[in-house]
Amino acid sequence: MILVVRGTEPPSLGPIRATQLAGLRSLRRPPQSSEIDGYKIVAENLWRAQHYKCCYCEQKIRKGFNDVEHYRPKASADRRPGCTQNHGYWWLSFTWDNLLFACPACNRSAKNNRFPIDHGSVSLIAEEPAPGGERPLLLNPASTINPVEHIEFVLETVGPAGSPQEWWARPRNGSLFGHMTIDVCDLNHTEQRELRSDHFDNIVRLHVNALNDALATAQGREVQREFDRALALLKPENLYVAFTYDALRSSIPGSKLQAAIQKRWPTPRQVGR
Repeated sequence: MILVVRGTEPPSLGPIRATQLAGLRSLRRPPQSSEIDGYKIVAENLWRAQHYKCCYCEQKIRKGFNDVEHYRPKASADRRPGCTQNHGYWWLSFTWDNLLFACPACNRSAKNNRFPIDHGSVSLIAEEPAPGGERPLLLNPASTINPVEHIEFVLETVGPAGSPQEWWARPRNGSLFGHMTIDVCDLNHTEQRELRSDHFDNIVRLHVNALNDALATAQGREVQREFDRALALLKPENLYVAFTYDALRSSIPGSKLQAAIQKRWPTPRQVGR
């Protein structure tokens, strides 16, 4: 998961929001999920803004799935551990700052209606603007908090002796936000680990080997060239940028680069700045 820049709200969303909210308010009761509709009009805008990637797992996905994700769930919300109230955030269903694009696995199977908030938080009530007294524990990829600072990927063996080493998502520095986000988005699902391993074996490893070969020659120009090529993997349009960042750092320590070319791996949000 990396930072997402949504851009400005599309002009098409405002009229839909006004019409749909008027209808939902006329119900005079909390609406059901099937009654909240129309927000998918911005699916393509979000899809393109996110470089065709899921906001949580960074897998590229076709626009046709139309999974516009509500950071704060629209019809019902599981706020545990900090709150047992389960009403949804229907009045935020058409709010641009609450919308993201996600793959079906993350949106429907993993996160679904989960929205953990911290102990002591006060849940929003109908029509109240976010964040109010809530302290969400789920990282929002479109906020000012860089998810990379809270989630890391570590190559390790989990399970009985003889189990293979795999790339596991872990809370960085014990981050509670990282822990809850990994759990809610199921970032250590078997398929997620397999996709990360495949990405490392077929893409990242090639750059690691080339950079290590250059470092062995002690030729600064060659090292810089291979470093720049590897650095291109951290551009936001690429797959699994957050994972690639940790895979590169663990494969070739920054201290080794510092000694050769006075450079270190920048965090994804710093690339290109």
